[in-house]
Order: sequence, then structure tokens, then C-alpha cells
Amino acid sequence: MRPFPTRTTLALGLLAGALLWNAAASPATASGSASWREEGHFDTGGACQRAGREGIRKNKWDEYKCRPGRGDAYVTLWVRGGRSRAAAAHHTPAR
Repeated sequence: MRPFPTRTTLALGLLAGALLWNAAASPATASGSASWREEGHFDTGGACQRAGREGIRKNKWDEYKCRPGRGDAYVTLWVRGGRSRAAAAHHTPAR
């Protein structure tokens, strides 16, 4: 029995799994759309949902998603549309 092909197959399988896991963790990567952006991190899913709804209510963004963070210790709020934080900071209201 030759252990080398078995190890190679196992290593390639683990590498493919890691690549697919990382692609699924990021909505921007998974959807192929660069318009999704991170807006914040929260301790619970409920806090993330409240922040997402509040942003829609205040017209900060058009839609949101709450996804697990990288270490499962927090939840990340992803948003699309509306104004980004950088644009909002430089926005001057019309008179």
C-alpha cells in the first residue's frame, strides 16, 4: 500500500473545503457582487437584526444580512445600497 497518494488526496480535499468555506462566509464573495460591505459586528444575531432594520428605516442602506463572524464569537452586519460610512461622513446637507 502506498501512503503518498492517500495523503495527497486528503490534503487536496481539505484545501478545497477551506476555499469553499471562506467563499461562503463572505456575502460579497459568495454573490459575486462587490456592492455588499461590512457595516459592523455584534454580540448577538438579534442586535445585528435590530441594527439592520434601523439602517433601513433611516435610509442608510437598502438591504442587510447578518452572518456569523470569522470566529463565531460575533455576528457581522453586511449591507448593500444607500450611503457608506465614508460617504456619510463627508456628506454636506443641502440648504
